[in-house]
Amino acid sequence: MPAKKAASKAAPKKAGGASKGGKAKKKKWSKGKTREQLNNAVMWDKNLVDKLEREVPKYKVITVSVISERLKVNGSLARVALNHLSNKGLIKEVSFNSKIRVYTRATGSDE
Repeated sequence: MPAKKAASKAAPKKAGGASKGGKAKKKKWSKGKTREQLNNAVMWDKNLVDKLEREVPKYKVITVSVISERLKVNGSLARVALNHLSNKGLIKEVSFNSKIRVYTRATGSDE
């Protein structure tokens, strides 16, 4: 029993000493933020073209980034896809400038 008393006295002493301003831990430098690596396609294949022509004309807002994210293709392929669908008449241009191109689905009543 006396051993327990001695141990219980030592424990509060240590806790009190740490709160009085003991030596602080050295700061650890962060590794920095890392971006998730994308594995986007860089060439068209039959499956991607079918998916493009089947799904994209149903989207309400169609931009390069929307096609790139949803079909997992890179930006240059997405730009080519926009031109391809626009020439076929499957999508309609809303806004076109050097920074962003915005398209929407083509409806039969507008033509």
